[in-house]
Amino acid sequence: MLEVVGERVGGWCGGVRETSSLRQAMRARRRPNSDVYAKLDAEIATRASSLYRLKESPQVPPPQPETRPPAGLACSRCAPLSRDSWKDPKTEESGSVINILNIGRQTFANGGVVSRYLCDLAQCLHLINYDYKDVLPSVIKDEHFQRAIEETTREELEKTANEKHDEEKTYASVRKRVEERAIKVLRDISSSMSNNVLRLVAWLCHKAIRRIAGGGCGTRSACVERLRRAKAAGLPLVFVPLHRSHFDYILVTFTLYLTGLRPPLVAAGDNMRIPFFGWFLRCCGAFFIRRRVDGSENHGDPVYKSALRAYILNSLADNNNLEFFIEGGRTRTGKPQLPKAGILSVILDAYLDGTIDDALLVPVTLNYDRLVDGNFVREQLGMPKQMETFWSALRGIWRTLNTNHGSIRVDFNQPISLKELVTSFQKYNYLKAPVETSSPINSNLALNLDRQILYNHSHSSLFGADVSAEQKMMVEAIGRHLVYDAAQSTALMCTNVVSYVLLTEQRKGCSLSTLQESVEARGRALKLAGRDLGYTGEPHLVVKRALETLGGALVRVEGARHACGQRSVPAALELSYYANALVAHYAAPAVLVTALESIVCKQNVEDDTVRHSELMEAALQLSEILSQEFILCAPCTTIEERLLEALRELISQDILIDTQSPDALDEQRWSRRFARTFDDDDDESRDRSALVKYRVSSTPEAVAERRRLVQTIRPLLEAYSETCHNIRDAPQKELVGSTLDSLLEKFAQNKLIYGEAVSTDAIKNCLRLLRQWDVIEIYTDNRERKVRLCTPYNDKSNLDNICAKIHKFNMDTPLIK
Repeated sequence: MLEVVGERVGGWCGGVRETSSLRQAMRARRRPNSDVYAKLDAEIATRASSLYRLKESPQVPPPQPETRPPAGLACSRCAPLSRDSWKDPKTEESGSVINILNIGRQTFANGGVVSRYLCDLAQCLHLINYDYKDVLPSVIKDEHFQRAIEETTREELEKTANEKHDEEKTYASVRKRVEERAIKVLRDISSSMSNNVLRLVAWLCHKAIRRIAGGGCGTRSACVERLRRAKAAGLPLVFVPLHRSHFDYILVTFTLYLTGLRPPLVAAGDNMRIPFFGWFLRCCGAFFIRRRVDGSENHGDPVYKSALRAYILNSLADNNNLEFFIEGGRTRTGKPQLPKAGILSVILDAYLDGTIDDALLVPVTLNYDRLVDGNFVREQLGMPKQMETFWSALRGIWRTLNTNHGSIRVDFNQPISLKELVTSFQKYNYLKAPVETSSPINSNLALNLDRQILYNHSHSSLFGADVSAEQKMMVEAIGRHLVYDAAQSTALMCTNVVSYVLLTEQRKGCSLSTLQESVEARGRALKLAGRDLGYTGEPHLVVKRALETLGGALVRVEGARHACGQRSVPAALELSYYANALVAHYAAPAVLVTALESIVCKQNVEDDTVRHSELMEAALQLSEILSQEFILCAPCTTIEERLLEALRELISQDILIDTQSPDALDEQRWSRRFARTFDDDDDESRDRSALVKYRVSSTPEAVAERRRLVQTIRPLLEAYSETCHNIRDAPQKELVGSTLDSLLEKFAQNKLIYGEAVSTDAIKNCLRLLRQWDVIEIYTDNRERKVRLCTPYNDKSNLDNICAKIHKFNMDTPLIK
């Protein structure tokens, strides 16, 4: 019926086709001059065709958030089982970062009005209650502790053997006095963890961190999941953080507590046992240990050592987690420090004698856009360290609360089985071979350098007298591995990258646009190298945030167009603190390029080629010189292997060009493999690498890259070279002071362009190197440390020959002029 009516109306209107609908006919009749309906029909047709195209065209996924590379994975060579054990096989790590300050807001977002507005307080009130037992009774009954008390008692009895006293009465009184002293030592060490204080401190940390860290406090969600899975294994977790700030004591505990993990007992220096704040730290799990047991009045105190050992082991046996800073004190330079493996030696000893079945070691990294408790410029300039007091702590807290410190990152590496590490290191025979006498002129560094470095550094105040050199080297190797792993997984903040660029690539200053390009390029290179960047955003916003955080005292911005580091020693030292996070990353290629420049500068200017063997020999020598500054590679990898890897990177970047053709290289590799089947002494068959040469590229990009890498470690070499110039028989404090004065004078006369070279740490590390080389002897006389030249080097010519080994890497090169 409707069709019939439609056709008649259409015919009556005269202007509509037979197939037109009734609606179209009525439109044409009622509004013949209007195109409104035509537009509506066109829109409907366009929408229909668009939907059709959208349905039939290839599906484009929506933009995804930026993913970060997996960081903090266990070493695939030393701990393959640990690397695969704690990952969730069903989910892939995206590297997402969570702000722990927002956990309460997310948890109570759908709660009542009170919980929504007081989310931090509600989160702290709902934290898990853990049972912390008093371990002092079990420590007092410990066999080693009682044996130490008995030995100390008999030693004191021997001192009074000539006096005429009742033997039983004397023994009882001496024993009682020694026991009282031992109990006092235990009470000074022990913590008193309290759930109520932990909740209070957690709430205070919420408020404090929101005030001082505008960017929040982040941690990787995958790290937390790994720890939860490892927790189910029933083994104690031993957290091993790198130490940057006093705030680290609270921050690691705060992060673990908020994410539902058991807070650990924390080994803190006894300098933190100050009124009120020390009590707070003790209630948050801190147990206090003495600093510098060796060389002090506490050296050789068997009661203290046994008390500390018994307290640690009984705490682990009671299902407590443990945390200790493997570097000892806070880093004064921003670089990871060499490990002090005292507490680690206790844990390893407990595993080896069967006291514990295993322990899971967790390297922890912390980084700040701006250091919370100030800089270390005063100490680097030779001023004595200011001891912590109640009033200095109050002033520091007040100053911190009124400063914006940007963002904070706390990240946890994969838990590593101590048992697996011990088993792996027992297989590395090149670390067990006899160590040759340390010498600055060593013709076989490639074979001896790795174990020589471990042997020279393997000492600790908590080792017993019956511990073998092999076990000491194993502890040192495990400690260095933990420090290296933590350093490689540290999130790099925007201030780290900007400071490094200003001190190397753009040392003379540049425009803001150039600085932004350099920072963006450096960030891309770090990402390709697998490093985690602790910042996001457009380059101009990243640079702006970093410059605001560093402040005008460190970076001068002229007219909002030009930026450069301030020309002063304190500013350079503080900038270098932030830049050194990247200096440690680029240490291996920087060593190789500096060795390359030392060869290029001494040979004919027209000759731009260098032999492989000569380059590697120079790089190994420089690696030994800087062994006090950097851990170039994990102990499971030889330094030569790491340098070869860096060499391949330089070749891939066209900084060095291999003069051999691919066919010749393949033939050379075949001949090497074939030569290994013979036991002859033919030098040509043993050292085919002597025939390999590299040509130094002269393109602007290659020259700029070489300049950057040379300037990465050049300040250290300036400090080492000046220390050698000033070496003599004198008190160590006087020697360090005169070297600092000499460096400051050179800087004032524009003979030294690196203000960060004026560093007490670099000077002391050079003295340690000369001591390992048996060039000097450091001894204590009337409680004062003194330096004395050893017999062969009293002659100035012999001393000059030794120091020339360092001076040759501090060469005059046109790259930095």
